[in-house]
Amino acid sequence: MDKTILTIFKIISLIFIALAVIFQIVVLIKGEDGLIGSSVLDNYIRLGYAAIFLTAFFAVLFPVIFMIQNPKNALKILGAIVVLVIIGFICYSVAKNTLGIEQLEQLKTTAEISKMVGASLYFTYVVGSLAVLSIIFSSVSSFFK
Repeated sequence: MDKTILTIFKIISLIFIALAVIFQIVVLIKGEDGLIGSSVLDNYIRLGYAAIFLTAFFAVLFPVIFMIQNPKNALKILGAIVVLVIIGFICYSVAKNTLGIEQLEQLKTTAEISKMVGASLYFTYVVGSLAVLSIIFSSVSSFFK
């Protein structure tokens, strides 16, 4: 079954690559002036949307299939998700809006969005730091094995 899935993905990838090459050749032939009011770029963008949609779909589908096939490992995955949610809640609780009313109006945003951006930055810092620390830990622990 794994070889069948791999073959299907190779075929889909080759189709996407071929379409992208064809669209790129059409763009190069038409030039910048020939693209004004043309649907070539629209088709190019639709191809990108399709690729993103398929990637997101399979990124959700395969972990679900994996969790169904390995229920013991599913508990570890759910534990990791719970830890990420807790980290997210802590980051949201720590974040605050540091912009004044004039700055918010100039940026055309709200205080809540500003707080969400700050929380997202904190979350990125924490998760990135944890990733770096886990890499260092695994490297150091491999020396002692």
